Amino acid sequence: MPATTGLESVSDVSEVFLRAGRWWTAALCAGLIDADVNTLEGWRVLGALRSGDGYTMSEMSAAMAIPPPTLTRIVDKLVDGGFVLRRVDATDRRRVLIYLSARGKTKVRKLNKQETLVKSTLIRELGEDTATHLMRTIARVGELSP
Repeated sequence: MPATTGLESVSDVSEVFLRAGRWWTAALCAGLIDADVNTLEGWRVLGALRSGDGYTMSEMSAAMAIPPPTLTRIVDKLVDGGFVLRRVDATDRRRVLIYLSARGKTKVRKLNKQETLVKSTLIRELGEDTATHLMRTIARVGELSP
């Protein structure tokens, strides 16, 4: 089967989204997956924590659409690796918040660089206006109810 740009099959929504998702995942993972953080989900958690605000596990689970048991396993590995810290919330001692450690913040710089490279590729290939519109549109699609 000859390679296509995807334009020939735009009516096949599943194929378009699957190809785009595969491209994004491959482009992002190419510079990230390493011995320290070896899953895309681990990188997603690190990225979500980069704001600096502490989050509860239930907040993270809901925001990232990761089931609580799966998120717990991911966070446990990140804690064991020294990338994430668990701390008791100073205002509500019943809550435990998760944060990036200093090592985690250093690791997130690698994520930021890789995201910049991927975004630059989109801009180079599609032009800045189209790339920006694409990212906004995909973000909106991600917020739709199934």
